[in-house]
Amino acid sequence: MSTFERTITVVAVAVLHLGLVAWVTSSHGQTPPKVVPPAIQGVLIPAEAPTPPQPLPMAPEPPPPEPPAPEPPKPVPKPEPKPKPKPKPKPLPQPPSEKAITVPEETSEPVPASTPLQHAAAPRAEPAPRPAPGPPVEAPVTPPRVDASHLDNPAPRYPPLSRRMGEEGRVLLDVHIMPDGSVSEVRLRSSSGSERLDAAAIAAVQRWRYVPARRGDENIAYWYVQPIVFSLTK
Repeated sequence: MSTFERTITVVAVAVLHLGLVAWVTSSHGQTPPKVVPPAIQGVLIPAEAPTPPQPLPMAPEPPPPEPPAPEPPKPVPKPEPKPKPKPKPKPLPQPPSEKAITVPEETSEPVPASTPLQHAAAPRAEPAPRPAPGPPVEAPVTPPRVDASHLDNPAPRYPPLSRRMGEEGRVLLDVHIMPDGSVSEVRLRSSSGSERLDAAAIAAVQRWRYVPARRGDENIAYWYVQPIVFSLTK
């Protein structure tokens, strides 16, 4: 650098320093204006939701392995033929057996000692067991009788009102006859259709006597069905 350029530079620096000192001095003598900072309005900006991570692309599945080629069927071995059975030897004919001689159970003749073969006596036959006795057979039962002449049983009385009204009918009675021939109970089995005729029949039979029923030689009690017919025409 030449002397002239150096001189110019020194002068410029001096002038600059002087101007700076004068500015500083003048600024200390005046009250600087208050600077009001501008109001800053804050705006809340919501944070963005985090983006879910994207699934990584799956690797392509390998292709299924090819099935192995089927094995060729094994040849089935042919069954070996069964050996033919050997013919069984025919049994030799046996000599005929001797027949046993039956000896009577009660004999007094001794067996001669010179007999070469002695035959065993036949076993004694046991008598067959007798059959067990069955239940005793009951004697037949003879039913009672009411038509004997010595009984003299009066006929039922025909009710006058039933006669005037022309009532007729047949009554069946169950009669319990005792071993002595008396009547112990009378029951109506079948009605004639008229209560008067039924009552007249029961009243008459209750006074009757019977030849009692018999089982063999013994008199027994017996239920007997007695019919009574009421008729206006003979």
